[in-house]
Amino acid sequence: MRKWLPFGIGAILLVGAGCAPKRVEAPPPPPPARVAQNIFVLLPNPDGKPSSIVVTNQAGTQEIKEPGHAVRIERADVAPTAPFAFDADSVKKLFGVTEDNMPAPELIFVLHFDENKDVLTPESEERLPEIFRAIRDRHSTMVTVTGHTDTTGTAKFNDELAMKRAQNVAGIFRTQGLDSSSLFVTSHGAADLLVKTGPGVSEPLNRLVEVIVR
Repeated sequence: MRKWLPFGIGAILLVGAGCAPKRVEAPPPPPPARVAQNIFVLLPNPDGKPSSIVVTNQAGTQEIKEPGHAVRIERADVAPTAPFAFDADSVKKLFGVTEDNMPAPELIFVLHFDENKDVLTPESEERLPEIFRAIRDRHSTMVTVTGHTDTTGTAKFNDELAMKRAQNVAGIFRTQGLDSSSLFVTSHGAADLLVKTGPGVSEPLNRLVEVIVR
């Protein structure tokens, strides 16, 4: 019995050590959740004209008047922040894909006519090649042609004259290969004056056709 006692104790200690629980390190805490935010940025107009946007939620309103500035909204119950500078690199990082897929801004051309006439003035005829190039360069399939008059005639006469002006301009575009399905021809008569006047006023700037190339 004495010969086997040390061996038996060693075996018991070995087995006991093998059964001891292992220490398991706790996993690191997860990173704090990112708070979703809405950012509204005022970009400069391509034509350089001033612009602004108003951002409103249930907690308040903030206006951005300067291009390259933005406001941030964290939650619906928190008012928009004061405008802050937002550089071009940040705009590209956040909105680059959207900007790349945005259509080019529409181009607007104005062509004029003599009083009670539906034929373009010589000065306006000289602008036609510029419009043709814009249509070709953009491969445009949406060209809006809207006729206008001054207030010298009756409402019926002005509506008909404005439509004739618009149709004549649209006919010129067709001769350049623009498909009729891409043309949208309308008449505003004297109802949408560029220069606001009373009835019976001969105003050259109101005798026009507006062409919008998209």
